Amino acid sequence: MAYSHTNTLELLTLQNQLLLAVGGSQNTRECMHTFMQTTLKLLGLKSIHLYIFDHSLPDQESLVLYLSIPDNKLEREHKLTIYKMLLHFKNEEGGNHLTEKIDDNEVLAYDFNSIGGLILEKQRSKFQPAIKDTLVPVIQKLADHYRFCELQKRLNSEAKINKKAQRTYELQAKRDPLTNLPNRREFRYALSKEISNAQRYDHFGALMYIDLDNFKNVNDSLGHSIGDILLTQVAQRLMTQARIGDTVFRIGGDEFVYILSNIGDKETDAIKTAQTVATRVIDILAKPIEIGEFSLHITPSIGIAVFPDSFDDGNDSENILRHADTAMYRAKKNGRNCFEFFNPEMHIEANKRLIIEDHLRKAISNDELHLVYQPIVNANGEIIAAESLIRWDNKMLGHIVPDEFINIAEESNLILDLSHWITQHVCEYAGQLYQQLDKYSNFSYISINISPRQFIQIDFVESITKIINDCSAPNSFIKLEFTENVLLDNIDASIEKMEQLHVNNINFLLDDFGTGYSSLSYLHRLPIWLLKIDKSFITDFYSKHNNTQAIVNAILVMTEELGINCIVEGVELQEQANFFKQKGVHGMQGFFFYKPMPSHALTELVSKKVIAIEPA
Repeated sequence: MAYSHTNTLELLTLQNQLLLAVGGSQNTRECMHTFMQTTLKLLGLKSIHLYIFDHSLPDQESLVLYLSIPDNKLEREHKLTIYKMLLHFKNEEGGNHLTEKIDDNEVLAYDFNSIGGLILEKQRSKFQPAIKDTLVPVIQKLADHYRFCELQKRLNSEAKINKKAQRTYELQAKRDPLTNLPNRREFRYALSKEISNAQRYDHFGALMYIDLDNFKNVNDSLGHSIGDILLTQVAQRLMTQARIGDTVFRIGGDEFVYILSNIGDKETDAIKTAQTVATRVIDILAKPIEIGEFSLHITPSIGIAVFPDSFDDGNDSENILRHADTAMYRAKKNGRNCFEFFNPEMHIEANKRLIIEDHLRKAISNDELHLVYQPIVNANGEIIAAESLIRWDNKMLGHIVPDEFINIAEESNLILDLSHWITQHVCEYAGQLYQQLDKYSNFSYISINISPRQFIQIDFVESITKIINDCSAPNSFIKLEFTENVLLDNIDASIEKMEQLHVNNINFLLDDFGTGYSSLSYLHRLPIWLLKIDKSFITDFYSKHNNTQAIVNAILVMTEELGINCIVEGVELQEQANFFKQKGVHGMQGFFFYKPMPSHALTELVSKKVIAIEPA
């Protein structure tokens, strides 16, 4: 029934019925539809419309029809009029309802808490003033309920988003973003659980610590983007080798760990299973990884710790991880691309390594290192060159052999600082020595050993050229000495660097020739004129059980054909010296002639033109 009277009882009844129609539903559209349908019926309206302002839209377009009963014909034909009516409320120009005449119909607009308006259309009749006023608190209640429903909807939406974000965050907190493997945080929890299970159920597990050999070289020479792709490829390969129940984690940089769960009730069985898995890991990583134009070869060093163990330092996750890490460093020391099981004696070595690394860092900063030079002589015994060698005597540690501290430096970033220190000091001495040579001297160069990490630096050519250019000697007075492993990762890029330096009259000397499997395959491509035959050939020179002399003779013939001069390392006997004198080698180096000596001793020998052996 449509209300047409204005007595107080009827108005209160109308008001109560409409307030009940507001209801308690939190579904905004459902609640608005119920109210508008009831209002349409009780007031005998032609139509009723709810508009909301969308402030992200410009001007008139900001007025958006939310709901219309029975249709939106009024909105389509008279939108500008309605917009002006509701703008009156939006601009707070006074009043809470406004009436306009559209065609033959009266349109009554109510303010909707300044966020929009409710439009009531009555056909060919007017709204009674008393009803207009009666509807004011009802519309206000409806607007408040609309705000509440929309707020609740937004809060629910935000809660869902937050819950989803929380789940995503929790997942990301457990995952390495690059490889999507479980990360270090998840690893610690998983290892503790596996150790606990092994102790409770009386079986063994194992932790494999996998470090990629020379991975830093990939990042330094090819860039971190290639390095990242390589890591994802390695992760995928490791996952293919994982047994059911085992888990692979990435715990940092190029470091992966592999928890082997329940691998036997006896320790011998556990060791056997761990060996099998480690071998499979080495085999699967042996295949080249193709990334664009690059074919990369990567090898792992693997340390294995079986748990529970019988050592005194406990079976917690920290100790087991440290055991596996220590065993991994032993694998690197033993030649890499292999695995080692932890044993307690390794603790002593690991602690010593940390002490040496700490002291070496200070030694580089405090100039505690010193250089010696081993002369190279020609067939007549004249000193024609010298190789610079690094030495270190520490007050607490005593004399540390170069192989030991250089290997430690190579496993850390110290090798770059050490290489820079050596290059600077050798060039400084080379300039001093050159200034003292007379024009008749046959002394022609000092060589500097170049580390693989140093060579593959992107700015290697620029940095080494600057240091040598600042030297008080011609660039040709310095030779850069490197071993084959410097070249193997990217032979083309290596040759390009060598040619760039050759343009600046800076030349190379290939050291330890003959020990690498690929020497002959690239020798003819290298811009070098000097190589050193590895001393291992000379040590076994007179053994009756090998063909060392035949190999050396073949190298001498080949290099002569290629126009490359040979230097022989490790000459310690008269017979060896006589043999190579007769062969007419470019130079000989070894204890038979001279041991490494300080710079002042070399300067004195060169200045006096001392002859090491009598001419043949």
